[in-house]
Amino acid sequence: MFASIPTPTRHAVLLALALLTGCAAVAPPSHIPASQQQLAANPSPAAQSAGIARGQLATDWWQVLADPQLNTLLQQAMQHNHQRQAALATVRAARHAADATRREALPQGSLSAQAQRQQLSSIEVDPYRQGQPRPPVQQLGIVQQSVSWELDLFGRAGTAAAIAERQADLQAADLRAATLLLQADVVRQYTRWQQAGLNRSLLLDELDTLQQRHAQLQRRQQAGLADPRDVLAAAATSQQIQAELAVNDANAAAAAAALAVLCGRTPLGTVQGEQAPRLPAVPADTAIIYPDDLLARRPDIARADAQLRISLGEAVLADRAYLPRLSLNLAAGVMGPFGQLGNADALRYALGPAFSWDWLDAGRRAARQAGANQQRQAAWHLYEQTVLTALQESEASLRQWQASRSQLASAEAATRLAAQSAAYSHTRSQTGLEPQHLALSQHATALQAQRSELAARAAAIEAYVQVQLTLGAWQAAPGSEG
Repeated sequence: MFASIPTPTRHAVLLALALLTGCAAVAPPSHIPASQQQLAANPSPAAQSAGIARGQLATDWWQVLADPQLNTLLQQAMQHNHQRQAALATVRAARHAADATRREALPQGSLSAQAQRQQLSSIEVDPYRQGQPRPPVQQLGIVQQSVSWELDLFGRAGTAAAIAERQADLQAADLRAATLLLQADVVRQYTRWQQAGLNRSLLLDELDTLQQRHAQLQRRQQAGLADPRDVLAAAATSQQIQAELAVNDANAAAAAAALAVLCGRTPLGTVQGEQAPRLPAVPADTAIIYPDDLLARRPDIARADAQLRISLGEAVLADRAYLPRLSLNLAAGVMGPFGQLGNADALRYALGPAFSWDWLDAGRRAARQAGANQQRQAAWHLYEQTVLTALQESEASLRQWQASRSQLASAEAATRLAAQSAAYSHTRSQTGLEPQHLALSQHATALQAQRSELAARAAAIEAYVQVQLTLGAWQAAPGSEG
């Protein structure tokens, strides 16, 4: 078929093919630019100030909390959380879509069969009114097999496949983010749930102490030894503790319900926990590692990077939209009246290249190209902003971690001092050197210090969780999506 093309035309087509095949290119794979790698390699002021070492993060960062029940809840959440499972299915769908796009560059074949009863109109057989007879009605059968292959002369198919791969990378980054947020939320809600359980015991003890103090002050008032204002103040303090107890119980129920939902269960049930609540252990500074590959680990940066690569690919496609297309086509089949499809005369075939070039588009290509270039600029600025935000968040979280450790140390010291003061006051009360209501007041103060220490301990755990979030601690195992 190609040999039937005139020689000059044939030579021109061959020359064009030789020139154009060298123009094929696809969008580059997703990676962190070298400049951003150098930026990530700079020392972190917050990490240096806290004495945080650099290295490789552990993927099971929650193990340092030393809480078996928390580990069990995390396993359940990873397996049964519906939001994470939806993100995982979305990644798999994107991978399949990318595979389908990549296969668009391969030959495509189709088989068709058709039966029809036809009769041509008079105007079709005798357009010039020459008295040609109208042919009889025909009953035809058509069976045809066709194969078509568009040559990827300018890398359009390869670029589209690369874009689809970056779309899958984008979804994978969303899955990583969803997983890390899920793990963080489980640790946070578990900490709040256990804190509420411990806080309830302290509140009940404090309420009982304050009620005893109120009763003693009432007796002293009746004996003319106490001011009525002190009695009223003691009653008000008891009422405040009762209100705090109600809020604490509501917080405990909310945390338990949130844990159930995170683990894929109904929030109307209860979380099976230990009879005696306990907070996870507060990690030491040595449990935190500043990663050498911070920008490569952050899911939001991976997403922004994939979006940037997608915009680059879209710009390439827009730039090459005006270039010609060349495909090779083959069609073979039979066509004839029913019962005669097996005759040699019924055989039909067509073979040859097809060339198309939209040389006139009235500015549409230029408009699409300009829009794609602006999208590329937007993606680049968003990527730069994401990198800067990641660095800012990592520094802020490390500073907050330092502050939480200092706060916890101060709260522990305050608890020890309050306990010593309460013990001293109790001794004086037992020996009759001071009224018992003062010893009860000191005991209530010691309980308040314990609650403050408990809150500081929970805040330190949440600060640790935030550090792991900003450092991109969790990563999927190599070769898996999650």
